[in-house]
Amino acid sequence: MKNKISTGIWFIFFGSIVLLDNFNIIDFNFYAIMKYWPLMIVSVGISLIFQHKNYGTAVIVFVNLAICIVLAVVGYTSKDNFNWVSKSSSQNVNIDTSNAASSIHVPYSEDFDQPEFVFNVGAAAVKVDSATSHILEAKSGSKNLNFNVQTSKNDIELNAIIGNKKAKDNSVHIALNTQPLWDLTFNVGAAKFEADLRNHKVSRMEMNSGAANVHVTLGQPTLEEVKLEINTAASNCKISIPKDAACAIEVTTILSNNKLPGFSKKNGVWATNNYETATKKYLIEVNGAANSLKIDRY
Repeated sequence: MKNKISTGIWFIFFGSIVLLDNFNIIDFNFYAIMKYWPLMIVSVGISLIFQHKNYGTAVIVFVNLAICIVLAVVGYTSKDNFNWVSKSSSQNVNIDTSNAASSIHVPYSEDFDQPEFVFNVGAAAVKVDSATSHILEAKSGSKNLNFNVQTSKNDIELNAIIGNKKAKDNSVHIALNTQPLWDLTFNVGAAKFEADLRNHKVSRMEMNSGAANVHVTLGQPTLEEVKLEINTAASNCKISIPKDAACAIEVTTILSNNKLPGFSKKNGVWATNNYETATKKYLIEVNGAANSLKIDRY
C-alpha cells in the first residue's frame, strides 16, 4: 500500500511537469535532472525500509516530496544544455554556431570503419530510419533548428542547435551509412525518438532521454554481445527485435509497466530461452524512472 503512495507521487510529479512544459507554462530542462536518477533508487529503498513502520507513511511521503522538489528546482533553474561529451574525455567542447545549417552531411571515407557517433538535441522529434551514400546525413524541416558537426578520426559529434527553446515543432531526420559498424549515442530531451536500424550494423547504442517516447528497431545482433543502454526519466520505451534474436534485459527502473513477452526472469535478469547458447546476442540495460517498457518481437 505504501509503495503505491510513492508511485502515485512520482506519476503526479512527472505528469504535471510534462504537461506544464508542453503548454509552455514552464521551460523545464529534462537533461539537467538525468544525472539525479539514482534518487529514484533511494526512494525505493526508503519505501522498503519504512513500509511496515507505524510512522512509515509520513516518512515515505516526506522523502518522495523532497526528492520531487529538488528535481523540480534543478530542472526549472538549470542552464545545462545538450552539448554532451564523451565520458572518457574531460575536454570542454565549445560549439561554433556560425557554421550551422538546416541540413548537413559527412562525406563517406573508409577511415570511418567503426565510427562513434554522438547526437545531441533538446526538444525535438528525431527519426533515424534510412541509409545514405555519405557516412551520415541530417536535415530538419524546421527553420528554428540548425546543425553543427565535429569530426575527429572515428568520432563524429552532431549537435542540433535550437533557436527558440520554447518551440515544440522541431524535427530531425538522420540517415546513416549501412557499411560501417556503428557505436551510437543519442542525447535527446523532451522529444519523440524513432530509430529503425534493421539494415545497420551496431556494436553499441546508448540512449539518454528526458520525457520522451522512444522506439528502437534492431536487426540481428552483429557481435558476440551488442549492448543497448537506455537511460530515461519519464518515457514510453518500445524496443523491437527479431523473434529469434537472443536477448537479455536488465531493468533498474521504478514505476514501470514492463511487457516482455518471450522472456523469463532469472536472478533479476529477463532473458530469452536461447540467450545462453547463442553466439551473438543483445544485452539491454534500462535505467531511470516512470518508464513503460515493451519488447516487440517481429
